[in-house]
Amino acid sequence: MNKLKIAYTCPSNIALVKYWGKKAEGIQLPANASISFTLTDLCATTSIEALKTEETLTQPAFIFELDGKLKPSFELKIAAFLRRIWDQYTILQTYRLYIKSSNNFPHGAGIASSAAGFGALGLCLANLQQQFSGIEFADFNVEASRIARLGSGSACRSIYSGLAIWGKLQDDSATSDEYAVAYTKYNTAFNTWKDCVLLVDEGEKSVSSTQGHAQLNNNVYASSRYQAAAMSMNKLLKALQNHAIPQFIHIVESEALQLHAMMMAGPMPYILFKPNTLAIIEKIWEFRASSALPLCFTLDAGANVHLLYDGKHEKEILNFVENQLLPYCSKNKYLCTALGGTPTIINEHGKS
Repeated sequence: MNKLKIAYTCPSNIALVKYWGKKAEGIQLPANASISFTLTDLCATTSIEALKTEETLTQPAFIFELDGKLKPSFELKIAAFLRRIWDQYTILQTYRLYIKSSNNFPHGAGIASSAAGFGALGLCLANLQQQFSGIEFADFNVEASRIARLGSGSACRSIYSGLAIWGKLQDDSATSDEYAVAYTKYNTAFNTWKDCVLLVDEGEKSVSSTQGHAQLNNNVYASSRYQAAAMSMNKLLKALQNHAIPQFIHIVESEALQLHAMMMAGPMPYILFKPNTLAIIEKIWEFRASSALPLCFTLDAGANVHLLYDGKHEKEILNFVENQLLPYCSKNKYLCTALGGTPTIINEHGKS
């Protein structure tokens, strides 16, 4: 075939126990296990048109557009990703790729845009390799997760609907450092939870996640952090199974603060918080104490605050957002989404 086409949407995700730090051996292997919820309405859409060449290629050949514009700053990262899968993905050796991607949320502002983007890219490439070879992967999601990880670690978790675990757990043989797996043993009462992303800063982060991960190599607190993350994971899985809300809230907020504490305690300290980030956190604490409603905050590597809450109380909580938190948001903006988004293949007539 001279031309192959494919497109996917893939959700972003929000980690509850954070992935921060990589193992010295291997490529993009986590120093600690992490778990996340996919975000239903915050996603990336990626399409690939693959054109057959006359000659055999010796390196990846592609054009990449983000939101309709060429992005030279992204090309090095995508080229490195494609080289990592070069030997196994033989389609790359005879096809040039025209890759188009877009996000429906601000890029680089701490909403895991690379997770959604590389998740969608991994799904597209795994599908194209199947089309090219005529051989289906034994487990398509595992394969897409495995290669998405090679572009962005947290992307491997976006392949699954709902909760996903990435990183080897001692008492769970299904888990792996090389790909994420769906986590289905949680109490279904969490299916009503939602995420309100409070956009404190829509600009790109001053320090990228790649740079932040690298600082863990020389952080004197790194080993203690990995031990704490392992304990958080054990406690959080029990809280998810038992629908233990106070424990869930405590662990999720503690993990968010530990993530940013590692940035501030690194060899080259930096702060991604903004004054309004801290103001929102304090308001959330005050409101939860006075209302006793089930809600908590978490943060990715950025200034924006994710307000996680039980959607059964959406009216009261969004009233709190509108009346008390909106003044701390950039241009009074926030994004609301359900949890549990699923990647979707797109055909010529729309989503399948």
